[in-house]
Parts: sequence; C-alpha cells; structure tokens
Amino acid sequence: MSVKKESTLLEDLNQALAGETLAAFRYLYLSRIANGINSAHLSSIFQEIAKEEWAHASTLMGRIIQLGGVPVARPAEWEKRSFLPYYEPPRRGNDLKALIKDSLKLERASIDFFQKLALKTRDSDLITYRMAMDVMAEEARDEQRISALVE
Repeated sequence: MSVKKESTLLEDLNQALAGETLAAFRYLYLSRIANGINSAHLSSIFQEIAKEEWAHASTLMGRIIQLGGVPVARPAEWEKRSFLPYYEPPRRGNDLKALIKDSLKLERASIDFFQKLALKTRDSDLITYRMAMDVMAEEARDEQRISALVE
C-alpha cells in the first residue's frame, strides 16, 4: 500500500518556480510566433505576461533561498517539476485562437496551483501566503485579459 507523502513547502515553491519559468518562456515564444490580423495586440499581451512570469520566478527563487532551500536551476528539471506538465506549444502563429486557448489552459492551471499554495500556507507562513495570493491575483487578471480576446 502506497501512501502519498505531502509535499514540503520548498518542494511546492520549486514546483512553482519551474512552472513560472516555463510559462515565461512559453509566453515569449507565443509572442514571437503570433502573426496575422490582430496578432500585434496579442503579441504585446504575451510579451507583458512573459515579463510578469519572469518576475514571479524571481520572487519564488528569492523565497526559496530565504527559507534555506536551493532553487531548481537545471532546465531539464523545470519540465519534470512544474505544476503543469509541459506540452508542445502551438507551432503555427497564424492560429490566434489556438494561441489564446493554450494561454488560458496555462493561466487556469497557475491560478489553481497558487490557490492551493495559499490555502496550504495561510496559517503557517504569512510571507509565502501573501506571495501566493499576489501571484494568483496577477494570474487571474491575465486570464481575464486573455478571455476577453475571444469574446
């Protein structure tokens, strides 16, 4: 009988760091491949979100170090440890709906992860709790911005 061990805070933070690092790269990639009508606006949004994701990764890395941990630094580990399994991004930049759909999947997974992290730390680590809440709020705002593009 296998009992699933609850992850530690440092494992959770490294999982978040891996996910945010991959998200930053993915948004940068999507911003560069987007083409066609309305692609300039979408590309601009993706570039802004990529910068936010890098900032999240930096904040997470700082918190891991504050807690005495070691941030995941190997790119091969990012994919293994991310809160969202890595999947191949869209290859064609002219299918803007596919780029938007891809982004929504990522934002929703991020919101879910950071909501769980906030709940886990609410009564035990106020600094991490606030960080998780702030990141979750930014991810929710991005999800709304991207959702508005399909309406």
